[in-house]
Amino acid sequence: VGCGGALPEEQTEAGLAQEPTSAPEVTEEGLCLPTAAGTQRVKTILPPSELGIPRFAMGPGGFVDFKGTLHFAVNFEDGRRALWRSTGTDAGTTEVKGFPATSGSSTPLLSQLTATPTQLFFQAPDAAHGNELWVSDGTTAGTRLVKDVTPGAEDSYLTHLTATGSTAVFFREVFDTTVFTTRYELWKSDGTAAGTVRLRDFGTTVDVSYLDAKVGNALLFFVRELEGGIALWRTDGTSAGTVQLKRLDAGPNTFPNDVRTSGALTLFKLDESSGLSELWKSDGTAGGTLRLASFGSTRSMRVLGALGAYAYVTTTSYSTQYMVLYRVPLAGGNPEPVFTLPNDYTSQGEAFPYIDAVSQASGGSKLYFSVAIGSNGPAPRDTQLWVTNGTAGGTTLLRRPLSLSDEYSSPVYAAADNLVFFSAYDTATGIEPWVSNGTPSGTRLLKNIAAPAQGDSSYPREFFRQGSRVYFSAYDDTRNAQLWSSALSNTCVAPEDAL
Repeated sequence: VGCGGALPEEQTEAGLAQEPTSAPEVTEEGLCLPTAAGTQRVKTILPPSELGIPRFAMGPGGFVDFKGTLHFAVNFEDGRRALWRSTGTDAGTTEVKGFPATSGSSTPLLSQLTATPTQLFFQAPDAAHGNELWVSDGTTAGTRLVKDVTPGAEDSYLTHLTATGSTAVFFREVFDTTVFTTRYELWKSDGTAAGTVRLRDFGTTVDVSYLDAKVGNALLFFVRELEGGIALWRTDGTSAGTVQLKRLDAGPNTFPNDVRTSGALTLFKLDESSGLSELWKSDGTAGGTLRLASFGSTRSMRVLGALGAYAYVTTTSYSTQYMVLYRVPLAGGNPEPVFTLPNDYTSQGEAFPYIDAVSQASGGSKLYFSVAIGSNGPAPRDTQLWVTNGTAGGTTLLRRPLSLSDEYSSPVYAAADNLVFFSAYDTATGIEPWVSNGTPSGTRLLKNIAAPAQGDSSYPREFFRQGSRVYFSAYDDTRNAQLWSSALSNTCVAPEDAL
């Protein structure tokens, strides 16, 4: 089973594993907990895996809403690639465009699905052009190569593909053999070859971070001088609208992390080589890009998100191994402690807690986050799902353990403010999809998908809400990861029918 896995039996008996409950809950939004009966495989798309390792199975992914319909990537083990769409039924789940495997040791993945109102951009490989930018209107006939940005069969390395209104922007990274470093070029595309042009050449003396944020119809990105400071930039897909918002730090070896966007606000942190961490906010303007707080080198700071007038972060002391939830006024002011998370392992050596995943529904009043407790090895000792509304009384442990493997991390996805999807481990079922309405009594197994014959764990991935369903990938009795969905409803069922 690789590294990690189940909790030892004695730990489970000691009360670390919370038993599922089946009390249906209706909260302020009126969404009920979804049911096992309403959670079904949509379609068998992939053949049985030859790799045969469930936690590594590459199922459907890259889910995106395009024109009100789910679109996604399918990357087969044999190198074939395909763009698919689904209306939620077997018959309504069809291939839009297939790409044969290319020659060579490996075929690049079909990836970076990015939707504008009328076009779906993505990157895909073919033998003649290499890995390049494609566009689709949702039909097979309307799916075509945009431009062979790197002419011939050589691949283009494109990153940060982002919709900016009706157009898209992306970075092209080119290794410059004259100076033996990477050149970063910002491009835009309207879906035509003629309209796919370079906006700005950032040269070879900077590094563009892989982290970014979308605010409105603009992309925020970080540019770091190789021998100097770091700056936040903004582009709306035009030359005039591509500007440096603010120089964030003048010193070398400063890196951005934990970029979280909530509505029109983006939070991020800067980690300095001294161990100091700074919390920043940006609304996409120079004046609205401000440092909120600084945290010393004796603790690790992580950004969770924003609720109301506050940003929320955690700090973990390197000496005590305790994690504390803080709130920081967005208008300025000192950080205020809210809640100290328990740690049952502080007397047992290496047991450093860290944030694994964070999710917040659009406009939501809660933050869902998973915490892992480190160990002397690569796998965590414990994993926990928490929720907070920004108060001590509203900060609650929902479930432990989640996945205890270092090779599969539990996803956390807030489909609504009162409904979070995640995966968790139980001795009876293995690692399966779970749901919670934000209360311990409303936290339970969604469905036991994988039987012991399939390894007893379905390793769900990439939860994504599209309309009245949440889609995800799960390893099932087809011996591969397939497309599944769970129906959402505001008509609740009795407890005995819920499971």
